[in-house]
Amino acid sequence: MTETILANPSDVELASAVDENLYALFRAMANSLGGELEERDGLGRHLAFPTNPMFKGAWRTRLSSGEADDAIHDTIAWFKDRNAPFFFWWTGQHTTPDDLGERLVAHGLLSMEEQMHDMAPGIVSTASGAPGMVADLLRMNEAALTQAPPGFTIEEVHDEAGLSDFKRVLVEGYEIPEPMADGWAQAARRQGIGRTPWTMYLGRLNGQAVATNMLFNGGGVASVYGVATVPSARGQGIGGAITLKPLLEARDMGYRYAVLFSTEMGVRVYERIGFRPTGARINRYLWRKG
Repeated sequence: MTETILANPSDVELASAVDENLYALFRAMANSLGGELEERDGLGRHLAFPTNPMFKGAWRTRLSSGEADDAIHDTIAWFKDRNAPFFFWWTGQHTTPDDLGERLVAHGLLSMEEQMHDMAPGIVSTASGAPGMVADLLRMNEAALTQAPPGFTIEEVHDEAGLSDFKRVLVEGYEIPEPMADGWAQAARRQGIGRTPWTMYLGRLNGQAVATNMLFNGGGVASVYGVATVPSARGQGIGGAITLKPLLEARDMGYRYAVLFSTEMGVRVYERIGFRPTGARINRYLWRKG
């Protein structure tokens, strides 16, 4: 089915597109990797095999106060029945009931934005969640492409060597456990390197892998995930360049707008290339098998 690309959205529609792109990513994960996808009126759930909680989650929660606790209990049971070691429960601007986060914590889930410092020190966020941002792809600061140092190049990941470098940079850039980064490598190997619904990019400085990005087009907009730069290469314009180049490629495909949700560290980088905050935030709650 051909996707409808957002052409003249309101600010409200653009803010909602941050969520919708993420949901489209979850559908793509389940459908492309032979996983499970279940969508009800008030809840979506997906599960695919890679060892990263991005590939297992509950989202688009639109429940009444009377429905929420039963839905939480049922969803935990759904993942337990499938021997999932963990999953994320995602909340956003349209999540109901308003106290869903508190209810999730009461059921044993951990607020990832509060726990992230210990689990992934390189992903700096706050208890209120990750800020959603939007950009008009016709009004990007394209000069950012020239502000990276000489010797910096950006390429698509197309072989096992590049995939290994991609994983290493994710681990170093986000300071995350190796299995979390390996989930993306597992997905690429299963689907075929270079054939996933998202396009993986690797930035090299004088031949050394120093930055990553993934472009995913869905929900009518373009978006990026996994934007990381190793500590030794920061402060040189590399993060802005590797974010911008794939988005300009999405523009060439016909996309007019881009969305993302950022770490606190990334906000200024994204603002410099043309993004602006929407005021909406995304949070995650982690369930782990006991």
